[in-house]
Amino acid sequence: MLDRSVYRRKIRWVAWLGAAVVASAAALAIWSVIATQHHLRQAKTANGLLAEHLQLSVRSYRLFKQLTDEVLLGTLANQAVARNKQAAIDESLARIRYLELKQRDELGPVPGAVEDTDELEALIAEVVANFEALHELPPGEERASRVSGILEDQIDISFRDAVNTALERQQGVVTRMDHQIGAVHTQLVGVSTALLILALVGAFAANRLLERGIARPLASLYEAARALGRGELHHRVPRGFDAEFEEMAVAFNSMAEQLSEKEASREETRRELEAAVEERTAALQEANATLQRSDAARRHFFADVSHELRTPLTVIRGEAQVALRATKRSEDDYREALDAILDQAVGLSRLVDDMLFVARSDARTIRLNRRTVEPGQLSEDVFQALRHKAEPRGVGLQCTVDDGPGHFLSADPDRVRQLLMILLDNALRYSPAGSNIQVRWQHADEQWHLRVEDRGPGIDPQDLPHIFDRFFRGTSEDDSSGGGMGLGLAVAKAIVQAHGGDIQAESTAGVGTVLHATFPISTDTSL
Repeated sequence: MLDRSVYRRKIRWVAWLGAAVVASAAALAIWSVIATQHHLRQAKTANGLLAEHLQLSVRSYRLFKQLTDEVLLGTLANQAVARNKQAAIDESLARIRYLELKQRDELGPVPGAVEDTDELEALIAEVVANFEALHELPPGEERASRVSGILEDQIDISFRDAVNTALERQQGVVTRMDHQIGAVHTQLVGVSTALLILALVGAFAANRLLERGIARPLASLYEAARALGRGELHHRVPRGFDAEFEEMAVAFNSMAEQLSEKEASREETRRELEAAVEERTAALQEANATLQRSDAARRHFFADVSHELRTPLTVIRGEAQVALRATKRSEDDYREALDAILDQAVGLSRLVDDMLFVARSDARTIRLNRRTVEPGQLSEDVFQALRHKAEPRGVGLQCTVDDGPGHFLSADPDRVRQLLMILLDNALRYSPAGSNIQVRWQHADEQWHLRVEDRGPGIDPQDLPHIFDRFFRGTSEDDSSGGGMGLGLAVAKAIVQAHGGDIQAESTAGVGTVLHATFPISTDTSL
């Protein structure tokens, strides 16, 4: 049931709004009358004081003219007139003092007002006294000269400046009062305009208040009912209407909330089931892919091991069988067979060591015997071991190390020699006769940079990303090239990574190959 008191309250609000506008207009009218009267009173005082200053100036000049005639003409002057003018001047001064005090009460202190009046009165008295003193002199040129001096120095200069100063000051006060009156009128116009705008806004607000109290709530309820009918369960009736519609809105929104919660629960259950199925499916796919990769790696590993072990084992078995089957063989023949068996056994041992090293690298169980070493000395040791391969082919081995005291390599020297041996042996295998292999150690960006550069035929671009893979052989390699078993560069990569560095390869067909490894710099100078 609707509460009719709500509508009566709305009507009272509209009535109070109209009364407030009328009261504001009345207050504005009263304020404008009071402000205008106040400023007119101040303007009247200021104009009266200005008129008194003008009157004083006129009376003083007439008195000075009368005194001048009296001094120059003697008895021809009318002294009664002079006394009357003096009395009028005194009256003007008294009137000026009265108005200045009144103006001070109304406007506040005006700089120099009362003080200038006292100085002006003293100046008039001084001029009159000087004229009276001239009566003691006999008529003649001296008296005329004294009169001329009074007229020029005291009246034309001092008195005129004092009077002009007082007039200018008072004229400024009058001008200021005129500006204040104009400002009051401007304010009155502005406030009146604001009041008019406020009245229009109030009327609009009253209209909106009634519209919001009835039309909008009904429209909101109608739109909410249609939305629920379309299945839009998230739609709600806006809150904040009057009390007669509040309970209806609460009940409607509660019904919609219950429907929405049931729908959301059903949707959440469906999403959870889908997510669980997707998660299990992804886990199974990942596990299957992992198993496939592991199986492929295992099969590839055993195939590579079988391939690499088959040749040396075949050679060992063949040499042993030949040596055992022969009825008559010399000692040199047996020694040659044993040398071949030993050579293949050493190769097998090296292959097993490399495979174990790579496996430890994968398991992160490599142990390094770090020491502070000089890169140049390590390079020279490897050069000595490889010169028997390089000199017969005329291949030069060159090493340069950046000068820089305090920068040493903290590493396992045996592993670094093994790294250099692998990189240089690989470079020697493909370097043409008469070329040079450059080994360069540089320190920059808190790292040692090792560069091994050859002038070989280069690496096929399709093979370059895989040269550090274990058992990888390039498409251009064959038996005539003296290729290894495909573990050398994989071991080199494991050595560098075990020291906390990285290794990369750059190659240009027909120009050569550069292998670039990095190691952290050690600042320890103890050797």
